[in-house]
Amino acid sequence: IDRLRWHLDQSGKANDPDRLLGIEGNAAAEYFTALGELLSGDGFPFLGRHRRPPTTAFDAVCGFGYAVLWNAMLTQIELQGLDPYEGVLHSGSPRHAALVSDLIEPLRTLLVDPFNVWMIRTKRLQVDRDFEPQQGGVFLNETGRRLWLKSWGTYMAESVSLATDRRGPRWELLDQIVRGFVRFVYDPAAGLTLPIRR
Repeated sequence: IDRLRWHLDQSGKANDPDRLLGIEGNAAAEYFTALGELLSGDGFPFLGRHRRPPTTAFDAVCGFGYAVLWNAMLTQIELQGLDPYEGVLHSGSPRHAALVSDLIEPLRTLLVDPFNVWMIRTKRLQVDRDFEPQQGGVFLNETGRRLWLKSWGTYMAESVSLATDRRGPRWELLDQIVRGFVRFVYDPAAGLTLPIRR
């Protein structure tokens, strides 16, 4: 936590995007190392993120969850009439919707990671039942994907405190981030408000 606080402090002092991305990358490595240690006793060994292909069951469930979140954010961005390929921190290309990558960053640790930890800790996901080796990596099998998606739908429909001092389903957090980004574009001095864990 102290090292993550240090990275947060450094991010406020970054004077160019490359420096900021470097700080973010180092902070992510610190975060995933700690997360791996947290889950080491649950049968989900984790030695850092490997995406193509995922090399552990936890890697697989992270990648799957982030992809589901990514697609939901893409929909929200398009509903607001924004160009998802024009990002702020990530570089866009015809194959990469950079704004989606920008806006899901705070939601990975707010929504997906706690959900995955809960699925593992409550033994809803099991390595020997819900995962399979494939293409040199480890992936959720059909049973695991169905189980994850059903539980995710329930989780995202649960009522939580929103930034507007009211309660609503977790799904609304995506809409709030996109609408907040639109306001920020028109009035940068007002800043960008992001949801945080409470």
